[in-house]
Amino acid sequence: MRLRYVALVGALLILASPASAQVPDTAAAIEELRQDLMSGRISPEEVRARIQAAGISDEEVRRRLREAGYPENLLDQYLGAYATGVGASAQTAAQIEQVLRQLAIPPMGEAASVDSLAIAVGPQPGDTPAAIVEEEALPIFGKSLFEQATTQFRPAAMGPVPANYRLGPGDEIVLILTGDVQEVYVLPVTREGFVVIADVGRVSVNGLTVDQLRNALYTYLGRVYSGVRQGSDATTFFDISISTLRRNQIFVIGEVEYPAAYEVTSVATALQALYQAGGPTDRGSFRNVQVRRGDRIVANLDIYEYLTQGAASGDVTLDQGDVVFVPVRGPWVQLDGNVLRPGIYELKEAEGLRALVELAGGVEPEADLRRVQVDRILPPEQREPGVQRTLLDVSVAGLLDSEGELIPLVAGDAIYVFAVSEERRNTVSILGNVWAPGIYELAPDMRLSNLVDLAGGLKADTYMGRAQIIRLNPLDLSRGLVPVALGGEDDPLLAEFDEIKIYSVAEFRDRRFVTIYGAVQNPGVYEFREDMSLRDLVIEAGGLRDDAYVLEAELARIASRPDSTGDFVEITTVPLDSSYVIAEGGGQVVVGRDHSLVRYDNIFIRHRPGWELQRTVTLTGQVQFPGKYALRSKDERLSSVMERAGGMTREGYANGIRFYRRIQAGADDDASLARVNVDLPAVLEDSLFKGNLILEDGDSIDIPEFIPTVRVEGSVLRPLSVMYEPGADLDYYIDSAGGYARNGDKGRTRVEYANGSVRTVKKTLVIFKTEPKPEPGSRVFVPEKPTSTGINWIAVTALVTSIATVYALLFK
Repeated sequence: MRLRYVALVGALLILASPASAQVPDTAAAIEELRQDLMSGRISPEEVRARIQAAGISDEEVRRRLREAGYPENLLDQYLGAYATGVGASAQTAAQIEQVLRQLAIPPMGEAASVDSLAIAVGPQPGDTPAAIVEEEALPIFGKSLFEQATTQFRPAAMGPVPANYRLGPGDEIVLILTGDVQEVYVLPVTREGFVVIADVGRVSVNGLTVDQLRNALYTYLGRVYSGVRQGSDATTFFDISISTLRRNQIFVIGEVEYPAAYEVTSVATALQALYQAGGPTDRGSFRNVQVRRGDRIVANLDIYEYLTQGAASGDVTLDQGDVVFVPVRGPWVQLDGNVLRPGIYELKEAEGLRALVELAGGVEPEADLRRVQVDRILPPEQREPGVQRTLLDVSVAGLLDSEGELIPLVAGDAIYVFAVSEERRNTVSILGNVWAPGIYELAPDMRLSNLVDLAGGLKADTYMGRAQIIRLNPLDLSRGLVPVALGGEDDPLLAEFDEIKIYSVAEFRDRRFVTIYGAVQNPGVYEFREDMSLRDLVIEAGGLRDDAYVLEAELARIASRPDSTGDFVEITTVPLDSSYVIAEGGGQVVVGRDHSLVRYDNIFIRHRPGWELQRTVTLTGQVQFPGKYALRSKDERLSSVMERAGGMTREGYANGIRFYRRIQAGADDDASLARVNVDLPAVLEDSLFKGNLILEDGDSIDIPEFIPTVRVEGSVLRPLSVMYEPGADLDYYIDSAGGYARNGDKGRTRVEYANGSVRTVKKTLVIFKTEPKPEPGSRVFVPEKPTSTGINWIAVTALVTSIATVYALLFK
């Protein structure tokens, strides 16, 4: 059994590795892998979610599996309706991770929309480099290239192939003959490096390019087909193409996210293999990725060269057994501030600040190159107690000049490029009553009139008597006021940072307004205009409402001279007529009386007496005609609406009525529903019963079906619903629920009836008590005893006094 387990594990490891090209074709191995996937902790839902997040259909997954050399149904348990809901072992999880990576399906949380060069927004200018590192970690430049789902780096599984591609075992060639002969041959290259063509025989192709094979086939095919020849007299023609590329086993190791053996096509490059392995880790090098073939290094890949220039001279095509090795990173520095791509960069030897800025895409236009700050960790030989770091302000005026000074950097440097100051010199500003207020350039010998002309001139209602120039004192930075009259001979010279304020005449006037309230569409305060009439104000307020009293309005006007009574407002009645009502469609000629207004008039349009919209109540449940009913009058009662609804059905339970009314705490508060307990049987029996409520707008009435149970809850041994027993008392229902719990407060037991009323056990002189009887649909609730805080001597004294009083009355 142990030997069988070891053999099974070995087979699964070989099968799950992307390097396997032959084993996955057997049905037994596929079934063993499926069973292993279904035996542990990885969630099929998680894998399915990753496939959906990548935007890949089930058919696309199967196609990619075929191209990668796996059986196309390998992941069926994770697709659509095939998901089993079981897990896989931790070891298998890593194997599945390799498969998903090879299919360009990233882990959850890796955004597919992130640009390969996208860098997070850096801190604001003025922050120190130390604060920068603590507040927001900078991204590693190039890291996001490998964190997105894309097919960009998935190597092709079929032709076309580059001109220097050499054929080998595993390739599949398609030979097409046309002309005198019409044939198509699919020719797999055997392990020995040859193909077999019908009627032609074996043809060695190992190591040949496609052009070399084409030349050789003229010889081989010409021996069988006389029409095959080079020249214009040929009558049989042929063409060849690569239908399937062979697969190579390569290894990606070192500081990569998923080091493993991978199976790639014969045209795959180092960069494509690196992408399948998840790219370098945070510790891995982006500048010195090595491609090893045997005991020698055949190429060094600089990923930065690909990212910044679109070229990668070290991105060679991989052969069988090649090793892509990512060593530990070289010196890394941080660059932040006003550069195009802030981030963490790896530097090669002799690369300084100029090279770093070039890698970052250059500086922003607002960068201040006179001050670039370097936060440096001192080398060990320069450190002293308490002195471990230092700040360097570097003057890099010639940084962008290729002939400028080379500024060296050391590992761990944090560089920050500051922005230029926000302050603007040589400016003046003008505000107020001009056509184009704003900030303007201070020209030589500029005067106030020149600035006013630049601002479009003065508006018609400008106050000419005084303008103000607010001037900065350069000695103490205080601000003083320089008054000047407009339009006169005074036209002062302006100074830097002067602020000129121009006023309008209207700014010195009280606001003139009139007010209209009551039955208009838009009551409120409106600007008063000369010759304004009541009709004008009504129109501006949107016209009269339907409930407006159109015979007269009330006008309150400030008294020109208070009378002897001290009244400061004159109240008059202003006549109205039907011409104030704007008919639908408009277009009619407005005639009739009007009334002139003065400023500060207050108009009240009265509401028509007795006019209001319908009041409605909602009746639901066990009535003959449930629905929303409009009240006939303001004093219509519950019994009347019940009669209009046809009364209750036979299933209706009058004692269970649920009556709700809207309650509004304040004018600005939202209304809430409150339940009202109603004795409906008494109301239906006698319409003069005092509980026959007058209904209000928004009332809601629900008549339920008969409820044959009584619910017992609270501090009882077993809360439950008990069938109603006619005549049974409270103790019957408590006993049916197992009796009172130890902490149950018998004296405060309450019964909540179906109609909303509540009754509680009451005690009289200790020895007498009254208990409410539950009815169908009631809820019996036993509260817990309150926490004891000691002896209540007042209660004890009252108890003793009560007992003594009863004794005296009984035995007097």
